[in-house]
Amino acid sequence: MKISAAGMFGNSPKRDFGFVRAFAQALEGLGFHALSVPEHVVFMASYESKYPYSADGAPGWGPETGIYDPLFVVQAAAAATTRLRFITGVLILPERPALLTAKEVLTLDHATGGRFELGVGSGWSWEEYAALGVPFERRGRRMDEYIEAMRVAWTQDRATYQGEFVQFEDVVLNPKPLTAGGPPIIIGGDSAAAMRRAARLGDGWYGWWAQDDLEAHLDVLHRALAKEGRSVHDDGFSFKLGVPLSSETPEEITAKADLARTLGVEELILAGPSPTSRFESVLESYADACGLR
Repeated sequence: MKISAAGMFGNSPKRDFGFVRAFAQALEGLGFHALSVPEHVVFMASYESKYPYSADGAPGWGPETGIYDPLFVVQAAAAATTRLRFITGVLILPERPALLTAKEVLTLDHATGGRFELGVGSGWSWEEYAALGVPFERRGRRMDEYIEAMRVAWTQDRATYQGEFVQFEDVVLNPKPLTAGGPPIIIGGDSAAAMRRAARLGDGWYGWWAQDDLEAHLDVLHRALAKEGRSVHDDGFSFKLGVPLSSETPEEITAKADLARTLGVEELILAGPSPTSRFESVLESYADACGLR
């Protein structure tokens, strides 16, 4: 099982691009597989939308939170490393124009030497969609079309796509991605709809360990894949699971990693606190707990 880590950058003055590079180099030196970087274009002072990963529906951040655009973070981190891979965890795809995103992602594919995976989700906040002038309704269908349209633009010399939300004809999007067919598109989200989308359209699934009964939760994914004649064990399907960490002991982290491994998880992504003053020692403790050293 691969061990990766999530990081947030730009959310304080010290977590600047110098910190991005240092964090990525520390991960690579410790043997981590990848760095996962989140996205929100804007944050709101308050939400009516319910955050899906907290008991009371409130997001776990304050109104002054800010983060860098993950695509720029990945570019900077890739320039400072040689082996570490990267994934957006996750890019809210329906908020962005499909062809513009396709161009940015293929450029990043070249910049990283093919070390980038595009993790995408449909988001949970109608307020963010409204601020960006994009309808929140039917965002799932919009995302399906965006995924299809991006792949068409990445692979066809004269690309044509006719959908409800995306239409283009004889489009030339060059250069083509460095990765044949384009970077893997990993579907993020723990709803049944997200799992069905991963089974139908995804090169993988990126879920979040926020349930008491993880095995039962993952069974929803297995059933969705089976319906499409697929499996988490298929070549070309990446089975990723993010695990939130707060005050867990090394023994508790080891136990979580062991359970994830038993359940067939291909890549475990640790999302824990990493204070700027001692991030290296924290990452070292994660690496030791998961057997990387």
